[in-house]
Amino acid sequence: MKKTIAISVLATILVAVAMPRAVAADGAKRQSGAPRIRFEWGLTAGVTTPWIKGETSDGALRLSARTGFTVGFHAALRFNKWIALQPEVMYNYTPIRISDSDAGFYAKVKSQAVQVPVLCSFRLWVLRLNFGPVITLTDNPAYRDMNGEKVFFGRVYPTVSYTAGVGVSIMRHLLIDVRYNGRFNKTTNLVSYDAAHEGRELRTSTQSVQLKIGFLF
Repeated sequence: MKKTIAISVLATILVAVAMPRAVAADGAKRQSGAPRIRFEWGLTAGVTTPWIKGETSDGALRLSARTGFTVGFHAALRFNKWIALQPEVMYNYTPIRISDSDAGFYAKVKSQAVQVPVLCSFRLWVLRLNFGPVITLTDNPAYRDMNGEKVFFGRVYPTVSYTAGVGVSIMRHLLIDVRYNGRFNKTTNLVSYDAAHEGRELRTSTQSVQLKIGFLF
């Protein structure tokens, strides 16, 4: 958890340092008569509704993702009225339930990920169409087995995935954003009940829909 928070803060600092330099460069362009680049930044928070696919062949072991939350920071460079480059730093928490009623095994996986979407944003009046790749910096969820031992579940999100969605800007400062988060491939995960049971490997796929509200400065 501390490592995740530290990386989130570091990534935010890097974005915060890089953007003023871009704005300064834009000021120089304005003096030379080049097209103006506008800077925008904001804070967002919302809920994540995920679904996960990953069952064993016998169907005894089941995975179910529960509603989580997300918070983050975004910045945008607007090249004109219609096009912007929008990098973000997001912290996502998604709980996952593991269950095998036959073995009497139930566990909760705490998935905490720091992700960096790099979006192309097309703006038309108050609408924003966003899409682009998502880079997952940290994702190392774990759970407790039947003996209370900590077991690493494996990555929930691949290193590179994608997102697409639509946003609405209200009164210039309020942003409502809906996104679908997909993936290009599956991840390999491990479920172990205890030392007496051989661990099971699963190929899983997790997608999600996010509803976020943000404040733009």
